[in-house]
Formats: sequence, structure tokens, C-alpha cells
Amino acid sequence: MKYSKTTLLIFLVIITSSFYFGYSRLKNFSGVDESFWSYGRVPTFWSAVSEMKWKKTNISDKPGIPLAIISGAGLPFLSENPKNLKGLRYEPKTPQQLQQIRDSYFYLRLPVFLFTLAMMPLFYWIIGKLLGENIARFSLIFIGLSPILLGISLIINADAILWILTALSTLSLFVFLKNNARKYLLLSGFFLGLSVITKYVANILFIYFFAIFFLEYILHAHKNMPVEKYLKLAITNYLLLFLTAMATAFIFFPATWIKFSVLIKATVGNVVFASVWPIFAGIVSILALDVLIFKTKFSSILFDFLIKYKRGLAKTISMIFLLFIVVVFLHIFFKINIFDIQGMVAAPKGIGLDLDTRDSQLDTLVASQKGAGLLDISQKYIGAILTDFYSLIFSISPIILFAILFAAINIVRAKKMERDSITALYIIFFILIFYLGSTVDNVIATVRYQIVIYPLAFILAAIGISELIKIEKIGKYLKLPVAYALLIIILLPSLFFIRPNYFAYSSEILPSNFLVNLKGMGEGSYEATDYLNNLPNAQSIAIWSDKATACDGFVGSCYWNKTRPAKVDYYIVSTDRKSRTLKSISFDLTSAYENEHPDFEVLIGNNPNNFVKVIKSADLKRTNAQ
Repeated sequence: MKYSKTTLLIFLVIITSSFYFGYSRLKNFSGVDESFWSYGRVPTFWSAVSEMKWKKTNISDKPGIPLAIISGAGLPFLSENPKNLKGLRYEPKTPQQLQQIRDSYFYLRLPVFLFTLAMMPLFYWIIGKLLGENIARFSLIFIGLSPILLGISLIINADAILWILTALSTLSLFVFLKNNARKYLLLSGFFLGLSVITKYVANILFIYFFAIFFLEYILHAHKNMPVEKYLKLAITNYLLLFLTAMATAFIFFPATWIKFSVLIKATVGNVVFASVWPIFAGIVSILALDVLIFKTKFSSILFDFLIKYKRGLAKTISMIFLLFIVVVFLHIFFKINIFDIQGMVAAPKGIGLDLDTRDSQLDTLVASQKGAGLLDISQKYIGAILTDFYSLIFSISPIILFAILFAAINIVRAKKMERDSITALYIIFFILIFYLGSTVDNVIATVRYQIVIYPLAFILAAIGISELIKIEKIGKYLKLPVAYALLIIILLPSLFFIRPNYFAYSSEILPSNFLVNLKGMGEGSYEATDYLNNLPNAQSIAIWSDKATACDGFVGSCYWNKTRPAKVDYYIVSTDRKSRTLKSISFDLTSAYENEHPDFEVLIGNNPNNFVKVIKSADLKRTNAQ
């Protein structure tokens, strides 16, 4: 595909804005869970590789291998091995030691950030092959100017790589289904292999891709091929996809060279996937038996029925998608309050449990509610899926949400399913399958947990915008160059207003008393410790923080344990840790979170309900005494 002047200008806007907004944040940030990667997993992986100790490359249950490979490109630029800095985290630091810590984060984040930008042309190319140049441009604008995707690209975290790899794998498969060129099937398998050794959640693609092969026959391929021939070909192609993915995972994950079971545990044998895998394997086996022994006798009946009602099937999938969004809007704007959406966002692990016990598993739920009926439990699961939708629709721009809604409505209205509509339906189906899978695993899909959905949702929005412009009354006045420029003008202010806390972005239409990302990535912690570092004799000050990540950036003593230390001069408290902290610590900090006159305060997104506060211990004692 040729890169026209318009396309190059869009790339220029994305690269320029990404560097303008993101580059300084690479050093001036304290991210949750990054210490696991910077102090341990990334240097451990590369140390094991250099010493050819392949077993030690098994660094995490994620497993996070592509992240370690990419992030590790920054290790040669460090003056000190990050492993040697780990012991300084909670101790007083010299300015030089603090600079070394900040340098380690900067140089390990930078390759991830650059990798994200480097993948933008690949996104454009593969989307162009699938949906054409115009939709590729719209997709590029939505992906490249997303505060959420920019925010995750600035953090050392498996999710920072995962959304790229899973989206490219999915799009490559879609292109294969469109033009039947096997190189795209192999490309999909390659990215799938990298995805599953990035984070175990990518295993859901094995199930999703299997389903897509058969949806493709129902919606399109039945016109050109009898079911028996198609099923044999589909099973063959799926096996090739699966083997390519497993081979890729094996090649890039050195620990699997020593012990093959490590590969199984990281992929189809992962504990998260284990409960679903036997059912999935059973379905595949039954289908294979029907194809090989019964010559698709039973499959033909099922497929004939589904093909006959394919328009109804497509409409049903889209209407379910739209219904969930409508119900979320009713909760937020009309306060019907059937489900505790905000409470579920605050405690995402353990569906259907109260906030004190929500970290328990589903069996605890069933055991503790012996009198609860099936309907009661189902309602809780519906509430979980609604919460997943809530996190998505209010963490994207309203214009993008409108485009997504239009794309879904267009499927319901369309009399004929073209390739664009089929792709839109596949994306909607993926979102529903992903949310259902998260619910079965007893987890609420917070913004970070559903990061794989965002690029596909943006492509769905791009399809919607493209269809909107095809309407004669709109397209007459809104020419494509104007549409590109208008979208950029609309989206850029979101980055301005939320900076530098991009991953905490909330839609401009969401009321301020609602928060989307109640499990933040450390927003505000750097600013709080920077304030404390500039106090007189900061090295002799002791602080307590409800986030351990704040300790990386503070020059004095830092605590975050459950018991109150003997000496604390300041407390750092934040909205996104309030619920967990007040439940887990052995002393009362309620007045700290409710303090209206802190020494220093960061309002995330300028929202008074989303804060990070610095409070003097002496002020806190006076408040408690009163």
C-alpha cells in the first residue's frame, strides 16, 4: 500500500503528539507493578540469556517474554544494574541513587514506547489490506490519539505489548479469511504465539479464532464451498494456525527448550484456561468425528439452519451488544441502580461478592449463598458484563463511542453483509466473548484487563465513521480530508486535558462522581513524592503511602505495610487505593482520605473525586483527636 501525503500527515500528527505528550512521562512517573519488571524480571531474563541459563528465562506467570525482550533493549544504557537498586526502594537515597532509579525506568520504558510507535505503520498496512485505505486512516487516528493506549505504552507492563500483538494476530486472520492468502494465516499464528507468551489472557484467541472460522462460513464462505469441504479446510487451517503459534512461543521462550511443560502451562494448560480447555477440546473432537466419520451429516443440519437465519444471527449479536450499552447508560444517567457498577470496578476480582470478600473465588460465592437461586447468580454475572462495558465506553472519546454505536446499528439495519459489516460483527463478537470469558473467570475487566479490546474497538469505530460518511446528506458536506482533520481536532484536546495522567482518562460525558479507572497505574504518585523531595531535609523524612510505587521516587524512608510505623511525617493517600487500604491496614486512615486541606494534592483529570493527597502526620493526629 502506498503512503499518500494525507497518510503521511496523519502519521506525523500521531508521532509528534505521542512524543510531545509522552516522552517526558517516561522518566517522571511512578507506575504500579513496574518494580517487578524493572528490578527483577527484565534484567533476570537478559542475565539468563547471556549466561545461557535457559530455565531462568521463565520470569513470570504472565509470562511476559516479548516485554522482557523489548524493554531489555534499554539495559545497556544504564550505569547500574536495576537489580542492585531494589534494596534502595524503601530506604533513604542520595540524589545520585534517585537519579539511577529514574534512569532505569526511563531506559526500560523507552523501547516499549518506541515499539508502539513503530507498530503504527504495520497497523495501517494490515487494516488497509482488510478494510481499505480510508478506514485504515480513521483507525490510525483513533489508535494513535487514544489517551489509554498512549498511557499504557509509557509503562513497563505486559499489557503495553499485549494489545499490539493480539490485535495484529486478529487482523491478520481476518485478512486471511478475506483473500485466502496463507501468509496471513501464518502471520496471525506468529503474533498469536507472541501474544500467549506475553500474557495468559491471550489464550482466549484460540477459542475465538475457532469460532470465527465457522462464523465466516455462515456469513460468507457458504456461497463458494460445500460444508464438508469447508470444514476439512477450516480444521486444517486452524491446526496450522495453532501449530504456528505454539512453534513461535517455543522459539521465543527459552525456558521451554529445557522443559516443554513450561510451554503448555503458558498456553493451553494455563490455570485460567484450564477449566475451559476440556470443553473446547471436546467440541473440536466431536466436530472432527462428524467430518471424518459421518461426512458432516450433523454439521450440515446445524450450518444449514444458521445460514438460513444468518441475518437474524448477526442482528442478535449486535442487538445484545447495543442492549448492554443502553443499560449502562440507564445506570449512569438515569440512576436505575440495579447493579453496583462502581463497586465492581473498585474490586474487580471476585464477581458477586461484597467488597470485604470479593477477592474470593466463585466457589466461595456459591458456598456462602446456598439459598441463592440460579437467577440471582446470573444477575450478578450480567452486572459484571455491564461493568466491563462501562469501563470501555467511558474510557474512550464520545465521538468514538458514537461511531461504534453507529457501526453496530448499521449491522442491524443492513440488508446485505459486506466485508466491512462482517468485520464489524467479528469485533463485536470478540468483545462479547472476551467479557463472557472474564466473567467465567470471576474477574471484572477493568481498563487494563481489557486493553486488548481497545484497538479493535477503534477499528469498529473507524468502520462506523466510514459508513456515516457514505450517507449522502453527510458525505456531501463532510469530505474525507475534512473528516480526518476534524477528528484530530476533536481528539487532541483529550490528551491536553488529561495530561500527564493519560491512562486515567475518562469520557467527557461521564459525571464526575463516577470513576472509570479505580485500579490506576500510579497516577499522581510521582508528583506527590516530587513535592516531598523538595522539602527541607527530605532525606530525614519518613512517609507512609498506600501505593508502594511512591517509594521508588522518594529520597527519605518510605513505608506501605499494613501496620503503622513508629515514625511517619507524611501520608500519601489516593482514591484508587482507598477501598483496599481501609480494609487491610491495622490503623485508621479514614480522616486522611477525607481531609479537605492536604499539604499537597493532585486531582487526576481535574476531578475532585480522583485524587492523590499528601498529609502531615501531625495534622492527621489533630483531626483524629477532634
